[in-house]
Amino acid sequence: MAVLDFDAPEFNLSYTRKRELQYLEKKEALPPDESLYPVLEIHDYKGRISRNEIHQMVEEAATRLDYLIMDFGGSFDTGDPVLDMVQDGLLDLLVIPVELDGMILSSGKTLATVLSKIGQRTLLFFNKVHGKEKPQLYTELEQWLGEDGLTVSPHRVKNTVKLRRDADNGSNFLRSSVSFPQKEMEETNPELIRLFEEVAGDGD
Repeated sequence: MAVLDFDAPEFNLSYTRKRELQYLEKKEALPPDESLYPVLEIHDYKGRISRNEIHQMVEEAATRLDYLIMDFGGSFDTGDPVLDMVQDGLLDLLVIPVELDGMILSSGKTLATVLSKIGQRTLLFFNKVHGKEKPQLYTELEQWLGEDGLTVSPHRVKNTVKLRRDADNGSNFLRSSVSFPQKEMEETNPELIRLFEEVAGDGD
């Protein structure tokens, strides 16, 4: 597996990896390089990486990896590589998170609808779910999102305090890119694991 981080300028995934490795280095507990999947920052892709280069990068990765995960920003515009990848048929599945917000819900559904019309498979799911809302509300919204044949995951990812906290210098990284905290996540946010299993299984 490998991750391409297109989410400039934040590069949250890359930042998480660097932060963890710095912490583990201080603890003299660095894992061997070969045990880590690569997280690669894709800088200034609109200006320096051509459509053909991205195409070649993805095709080459497909010959040696089981999974290639790409992290994109929250919106797309002209020249964005995700649109080129969709047009070139390079993405098996595009996962779209939505939240309990009218604008986010509407834009997420519109994006999935437009992509499905050009042949791109998508999966919508609710992210940052709060416990105070009634489950029936999410059920009704999932039915609305699923109109016109759109696929909606039943796995709703909770907005837990522990995930929000995610301290910079703590030892228990709930967003770990080095060693996924399976036990802790099963206890705090098991639907995140179920969602990943759904996405990974969808690629078989």
